[in-house]
Amino acid sequence: MNQGSSSVADTERTLHPIKLLEQLAASQAKGCLRIVANDIVWLLYFYEGKLFYANHSLEPIERLEQHLRRISPVILANQVYADLREQLKEASLEATYPSLDYQAIRWLIAQGHITEQTAGTLVKSITKEVLQSYLLLTSGTSELIARETSFPIWWSGNFLFVTKECQTELQAWQALQPAIQSPYQRPYLMNIEHPLLTPDVKTKLSKILIGFSFRQLSLLLKQDELTVANNLHRLINNRIVGLRPPQPPFDRLHKLYASGTDGDRFNDKEQSVSATLAAVSEKTGAGSLTGDLTEQATYKIACVDDSPTILREINRFLDGDSFKVFPIVDSGTALMKIIRINPDIILLDVGMPTIDGYKLCSMLRKHPAFKKTPIVMVTGNTGIIDRAKAKMAGSNDYMTKPFTQAGLIEMVSRYLMAEHQ
Repeated sequence: MNQGSSSVADTERTLHPIKLLEQLAASQAKGCLRIVANDIVWLLYFYEGKLFYANHSLEPIERLEQHLRRISPVILANQVYADLREQLKEASLEATYPSLDYQAIRWLIAQGHITEQTAGTLVKSITKEVLQSYLLLTSGTSELIARETSFPIWWSGNFLFVTKECQTELQAWQALQPAIQSPYQRPYLMNIEHPLLTPDVKTKLSKILIGFSFRQLSLLLKQDELTVANNLHRLINNRIVGLRPPQPPFDRLHKLYASGTDGDRFNDKEQSVSATLAAVSEKTGAGSLTGDLTEQATYKIACVDDSPTILREINRFLDGDSFKVFPIVDSGTALMKIIRINPDIILLDVGMPTIDGYKLCSMLRKHPAFKKTPIVMVTGNTGIIDRAKAKMAGSNDYMTKPFTQAGLIEMVSRYLMAEHQ
């Protein structure tokens, strides 16, 4: 960055996150606090000492999408977000001031897709998530980039109140240790034969614990992340549910345990949280229970697209122990291959040679084995006519390229879990 900047520090050193915020509040700072740690960039924006936005460099646009889904899911049911991603795909996080995702929120308001009130809720929600990871930092470099503010601010907060909210949530997460150490850990069904599992619970768990993190599960189940973690905590302690580590790049974020110079600020766990967890453990039993690792269901996903690049991207996005992606390039032979695969869900590209997606969808719907199988059309077209044609052909849904990993996972999971919601 070449703006006029006043350096707080330029070399790797011990960080005191809260003390750093105190300094900025006391000095009525205007600008951006830029922190780099473990090859991740945190950007905290201030105006007259008040925090008005925060983000970090790990998947900022997908983070925006996830929070939009929680606050206003209607936006992502149409092609607005696809248009937004198209505009932003070539830009970097720090290409603008404030950052790229903040500009995206401005665009959503300008286009009439969200109100300023919704933007304020969205900004605060993203800021709190990012601030939690910032508060766990123990070392890194920091720099204050002084800037005047010439853009709208939809939310701003006294850092004391905001960090207190974040600390309370971190305390609740840390009460779940040592089992749960990150909201990006991925729970999986470990002991399917455990006597505590009723057939109904077993069926539901096998459908939802398919490689998603706590954060992704909260989005899919429309529940708070801590609620999801609390509900699974007793099953983890009883070795019914296991935890896989966060997927890259989120494995680079600090774990939730308290450490370093500011670590003691989180050690006093909320008594109410501890009491709640103790009550849950008492109800279910917390003995040293073991069991053989059992393979959980693997969902078969047939993907038909004449682009090997798109097929590789879908396979990468759905890379997990519970998904098996079957790529099919030739639409002419797709029907027979799909019959042999017998997938749980089918993704069809619209524009393919030999047989287009609409026709292939109609052919699949005429086959008795696929009358109820979820079919999602995937295309670069965004018009109403294309959507209508997809519906007439018998598809369940319509997804526009380019799509994100979060968007694809949400779409696939929505139909895999539909019968259990």
